[in-house]
Amino acid sequence: MSQNFDITIIGGSFAGMTTALALINAAPNLKIAIVEKLDILNQDRKRDGRAYAISAASLKLFKEIGIYDEVAPHGGKISDIKITDYKSSFILDFIGREVDAPQGQLGMIIENYHIHNALRNQVLKRENITVFSPNSYEEIKFGDLVIVKLDDEKILHSKLLLACDGRFSRLRELYQINTTQKKYFQTAIVFNIEHEKPHENIAHEKFLPGGPLAILPLKNSNQSSIVWIAPDQLAQTILSLDEENFIQQLTKKMDNCLGKIHLVSDKFSYPLILVEAEKFYHEKMLLIGDASCGVHPIAGQGFNLAISGINILCELIKNNLLCGFDISSQSLIDSYNKKAKFEAKKMLIATDILNSLFETKSLPTSLARDLGLGLVNKFPKLKNFFIKSAGGF
Repeated sequence: MSQNFDITIIGGSFAGMTTALALINAAPNLKIAIVEKLDILNQDRKRDGRAYAISAASLKLFKEIGIYDEVAPHGGKISDIKITDYKSSFILDFIGREVDAPQGQLGMIIENYHIHNALRNQVLKRENITVFSPNSYEEIKFGDLVIVKLDDEKILHSKLLLACDGRFSRLRELYQINTTQKKYFQTAIVFNIEHEKPHENIAHEKFLPGGPLAILPLKNSNQSSIVWIAPDQLAQTILSLDEENFIQQLTKKMDNCLGKIHLVSDKFSYPLILVEAEKFYHEKMLLIGDASCGVHPIAGQGFNLAISGINILCELIKNNLLCGFDISSQSLIDSYNKKAKFEAKKMLIATDILNSLFETKSLPTSLARDLGLGLVNKFPKLKNFFIKSAGGF
């Protein structure tokens, strides 16, 4: 049995569902198929310790695709970001009201599972989106149309295929798209804590020997999400500590900035690897989100980068339809590759340099780093540039 669509999306997680909803918002007459190997239709996503720092530009898209009202009640607002360097007196302070952020808000911290479940709920409401789940593809053929054969014998015809299957994309590997990869030999340990003092909607990024520590404000003013990055071996040692010693080490890393703390979630850990595809397409297939580029989480911009690429694709498809051009034209594919790759490259270089800069123990570099923090803090226009580049307002 074959079915016809305009676009088939492989991967129904964050990038896949966000892309489908954004495309329908940009061009309501499109027919979209999502193929997802997990059963996302009947099962809610469970808490996995991770939270996304959602920028102002991404929140704008959340409103457009109808998930903002569902996720916002679970989000912690960021009104200030404090960046500090180990044993340095310099603090880089991004205060929302000083940098023209909307309502003085630099973004929100939202736990991943709330976003995933809200996306799924919206996808189910859209008549023009059909979800094949749990399903996987068995065969893909490119020609005038893209033909995808599923594991249950269903056949999907579409004009364009979108690979939204994650940082270790099977489709990218299948079509031998080369990647640049960099192992950081670091592990991110993520979990939630409750603390004695209210966070006052302040996000902290503390750069420490071995790796940064992010303290991200959750909805509850006495709870925060923690991302503790450490070299692989040290991370394993940290994870093996009993709770009392773990809290003792964390309190020291946090410089006791929020008073007494205790864990309110399980701890999860993830190895950190940078992945960048050499090109963001193969024939009539485009790579979206982490399948195209996965960056270091030092600035919390991974999902925001995916949304940046999704916005580029939506604009191109909208323009092609308005002009009567095919949505799988070579000019659209080339434009997406050029524009999305440029945005990804900027973020990739920024996060990689930032991680390397703060990881170094060299005295000249440390002095230059501190001087840089001090200079940025003294010039409002420079601060505005930095925060607008990250937040997208």
